[in-house]
Amino acid sequence: MKIDKFVKEKKLGLSLLLLFFTLLIFSLFLRNIFLGGLYPYSIFFIILVFIFSQYFDFGYKLLISFSLVLMLFCIFFVLINNYPLAESFGTYVYAFLVLGILGYFLDNLKEKLKTKGLSRLYRISFLYILIPILLLSIVIFIKDFRNDAYYTVFTKNAIVKSSEFIKDKYLRTFNKEIYYGKKDFVVIDGVKIEENIIIHIDSPKKDGYIPGKVIFKGWAIEKNSIYDSGIDRIEFFLGGKPGEGKYLGVFSQEYNPELETINYIENLYSNFYNRKPFSSELDFWAINLEYNIMSYYDIAGNIINKLNFMDRSLSNEDFTSALYNGLLNRDWDGSWVDKLEADLTRYDILYIIINSEEFHKRSENYYESISIKENDLDIIRRDVGEKYGKQFYLSSFGFWFDSTKFSNGKHEVYIYAHSPIFGWDYTKLKIQIEN
Repeated sequence: MKIDKFVKEKKLGLSLLLLFFTLLIFSLFLRNIFLGGLYPYSIFFIILVFIFSQYFDFGYKLLISFSLVLMLFCIFFVLINNYPLAESFGTYVYAFLVLGILGYFLDNLKEKLKTKGLSRLYRISFLYILIPILLLSIVIFIKDFRNDAYYTVFTKNAIVKSSEFIKDKYLRTFNKEIYYGKKDFVVIDGVKIEENIIIHIDSPKKDGYIPGKVIFKGWAIEKNSIYDSGIDRIEFFLGGKPGEGKYLGVFSQEYNPELETINYIENLYSNFYNRKPFSSELDFWAINLEYNIMSYYDIAGNIINKLNFMDRSLSNEDFTSALYNGLLNRDWDGSWVDKLEADLTRYDILYIIINSEEFHKRSENYYESISIKENDLDIIRRDVGEKYGKQFYLSSFGFWFDSTKFSNGKHEVYIYAHSPIFGWDYTKLKIQIEN
């Protein structure tokens, strides 16, 4: 067939194989944050990889190689404690090994058919299998996007975030002055809100002597924030602003929540936002819950409000079903819709369910299954929370600094704090290195 010759000469067959394998990996990542509908697409991609491997004579060794690539992903996610993704990739390691074994037998069959002059019939049979699967894939994609508006929203958000990521990387590399800039105010729902980032350094003190390895301690908040500290990143520079001084690093805090806490928070995100929480989100809510900064009730209400679940365009049935599954962890029994359509608002239904005896009982069961932590983490600043609001309890930071790598004498450290709404603000601290 001329198409065979063209594809082989241009190496399009291998390109298509790698494309579908890449899409398979991408769909496995998306399954972890966007539950439900993407699972069949992973199946379609693995079928396409298998059929293309047979049609273009790549053989079983390529399938086994793909399984080894997925295994490397799996091991990596185990090492970083991302078990949901490790499980997703691990499943397809076995799938490709099975397909590799099947491919081995098909390769032997292909050789026997070739001796009888029937190899072309073999490829044509796979072509007739391939075309319907491709057409079915396209139909399912179109159907899902037409019937579920959230797919469109998700895709649009993914494209926007990707473009923002590329733009941020470009600015950070070539125009740090713009990247590390800030907005003095934003307008939200017609209200002008002025930026109010506070960065406070507890230690070392201004003009203090720095010997050896020390830790910079302090706290940072954006006072307009309602649900958290308003700061999601803190970076450190020595001797000047970004682009002028030396980048020292970024503050990060890891936390290992209890299983019951993980299940509770993941269930809220899965049912209200159709995805799993990012690790930073999970850690934030888990610390608040396990250190009794926020209650079981507070966590549910804040997650619902912070990410604007109430503003989503859902039918009354889907809305009520999400509340039952998210808050009560059971299927909706069909109640409330008639009253919702008559004289109750959605906020009324939320208030009734979240204050119900059943939700209260789930709260009691949760506290019976975990132990509230007593000793404070380094990131907890109860004094800041008592002064500005409970949402600022998790506002502290600590950053290790090795002064032995720098010359003795006077230096300035620039501490930059980032607000997702307003951008970056900074403070600077004069220190004296003496080693």
